[in-house]
Amino acid sequence: MGEALIALTLLVAFGALAALLAISPATLAVMGFWTTAAGLAFGVPAGAVYHLALRNALLRAQRLPARWWLNPTSLHDALPDTVRTRVLGWCYAGAAGFLVTIAGCALVAIAAFRGI
Repeated sequence: MGEALIALTLLVAFGALAALLAISPATLAVMGFWTTAAGLAFGVPAGAVYHLALRNALLRAQRLPARWWLNPTSLHDALPDTVRTRVLGWCYAGAAGFLVTIAGCALVAIAAFRGI
């Protein structure tokens, strides 16, 4: 089953690349710009809410270490069960916004590589 999933993923990836190469570079650049803007518009506020929710949850549980912002994902185990879902939901939302931003940057890079 795993091999079939890998093969299907590769087929979809190559199909998506072929579709991207069929689009004009200028259109691809505009699509990339708006995808990047949408990812940032969603991901940055979601990430800020995640950090504030994590800080507040750990502060209430009296588990907030010094310099907690340097590696906040290592503190997920210290979250109380009552707020874990709410805090991690914001974490996943911010991560999704980051992935959309990276996808938009990749579209702009492909457009630049093809020659706008």
